Amino acid sequence: MRYPRLVIVADCPGIEETIADLGRHGFEPRLTSTGAETMACYAEFDVVLIDLDFRDFDGLTLCREMRGASDIPIIAFAPPFELDRILALEAGCDDCIVKPYPIRELMARLRGLLRRARLISQQILIAGDLEIDAGLREVRVGGRPIELTRKEFELLRLLAAEPHRVFSRTDLLRRVWGYDELDAEIAALASRTIDTHLSSVRKKLGSPHWIVTIHSIGFRFNDAAMRDSSVHAR
Repeated sequence: MRYPRLVIVADCPGIEETIADLGRHGFEPRLTSTGAETMACYAEFDVVLIDLDFRDFDGLTLCREMRGASDIPIIAFAPPFELDRILALEAGCDDCIVKPYPIRELMARLRGLLRRARLISQQILIAGDLEIDAGLREVRVGGRPIELTRKEFELLRLLAAEPHRVFSRTDLLRRVWGYDELDAEIAALASRTIDTHLSSVRKKLGSPHWIVTIHSIGFRFNDAAMRDSSVHAR
């Protein structure tokens, strides 16, 4: 699974913290420092974030150059003036966010832009009030973000993606942990690892009902949750 890649053209205060936050939320950010560097690499990325107050070049000119050559989504970090936002949109930006910006607002705008660009639209699973966003590697229950480890996320998404299927422990060890062949001792330890991870996922989701244990067979996503909301890719 590939994470959304961002190129960030900025030197504003707090940008290093923003980059760290983006990395923690499932993005692959890269910071560039010149217009030439950005033009040379931006085609490798999914979204461009550009600071219009960048000191070393005209951000609006860079936006126009990228838009003239590509339809890549662009978000501008703009000063709190209406004219700056209008100029950014006219230069080809898809969205503007006023500095200083809350990181949650930036995440929401990125998510919306990526969905509109159809870059991750097929990677969102919904069941009732549970939402699993594979593109951003986020899980939300009732709109509230749930922090899962990498393996917990992969385990939950695998089960939810095939809600009619019962996964054996061997299936989960192969699909989530990458084990092809196990001796008896390692298999016993790995099996306990599955139990630990499933227990943690159920606890974090706030209810055990999302994942059903089929005695002596394996595990499946809750059919009742699927029928209540029709699990689907959006």
